[in-house]
Order: sequence, then C-alpha cells, then structure tokens
Amino acid sequence: MQNITAWALASAWRGMALCPIHGPVIVTGCTEDGQVAGLDDGLAQHAHAVTRTVRETLGEWRTWPPVSNDAALNELRAYTARDVAPSL
Repeated sequence: MQNITAWALASAWRGMALCPIHGPVIVTGCTEDGQVAGLDDGLAQHAHAVTRTVRETLGEWRTWPPVSNDAALNELRAYTARDVAPSL
C-alpha cells in the first residue's frame, strides 16, 4: 500500500513529485556529521501540517473526488507545498 502522507511530505520538501513510497516511514533529522537526530521544530511543524492536509484532503475527496489520479496528485502537491513554504 502506498504511503501518500510520506510521499506528499517528501515531494514537498524536494519541490518535485517523487516515486511512490510504500509501507511505514520514519522521518528523522540529521546532524552535520550525518548522524540521525530528531526533527528541528520547523521540520516537525512541516510534518504535522502535511499530515493534517493529507487527512483533510482525502476526506474531502470522498465527497468531491478528483477527475483523475494526476489531478489528485497535483492538487495534493500544491497544498503540501504551501504547508512547507517559508513564512514571510
């Protein structure tokens, strides 16, 4: 089964659509020397916002489904890009 939330978060962070992600995912940060670390506050906020957006969007699609899979993915990517965009 595809992990749409992990895909949406990774795609938003990378700024492009990535290949589907399957199965469970652990999101971590990284120290300067490459060691695993917790997410900093900003990245953790991104992860929470994208998770919420995916959940809400999938719920809305039960009532108003997208016209195609591509339209769905583009819509979700636009919403999650907004979630990770820097605040001005």
